[in-house]
Amino acid sequence: MRKFNNRLVWLMLPLLLIHGLWGSFTLLGINSITLKPLSWLLTLIVILHGLIGLLLSRDAVSIGLRTGRWYWKENARFWIIRLSGICIFILLGFHASAYTTTVNGVFFLRKFTFLRMLSQLLFLAAILIHLLAAARPWLINRGILKFRERTWDCIIVLTILTAFFTFSIVTYYIYWNF
Repeated sequence: MRKFNNRLVWLMLPLLLIHGLWGSFTLLGINSITLKPLSWLLTLIVILHGLIGLLLSRDAVSIGLRTGRWYWKENARFWIIRLSGICIFILLGFHASAYTTTVNGVFFLRKFTFLRMLSQLLFLAAILIHLLAAARPWLINRGILKFRERTWDCIIVLTILTAFFTFSIVTYYIYWNF
């Protein structure tokens, strides 16, 4: 199951980057074409990845419940990945409904309020935390020996992309409200 989940991650990461860049260009008014099938495929993969993550976490949770010892400090990265994944699951619904709505089968843009912007920034932060916490174990799992150097490469790329995505969300909020 771990191997399948790892392959899902390999499929999910490029889709996530394409979705984020495409969506950012749309929010900035550079692009007007939507890629709904890509979004639905990414959503399906994220949900499947999350369910597998829950299944792989059940032993740790059951032992923690039984013994009362969670070893938060010793397994900090493990718990950060799990908790940020739960946040992603919760905020995924807000993300899916933040920008458009359907009335009688016709799509309309929703007014992009401060709370919608805040939910999108929290969603982005949860994804960034999840990816940063998972970068090192993921690289080690892939057999990359110089994972320290590669981890910093991942951190730099993810930070730059997240800054661009944040800029797009804030710009879109300003467009709607000022």
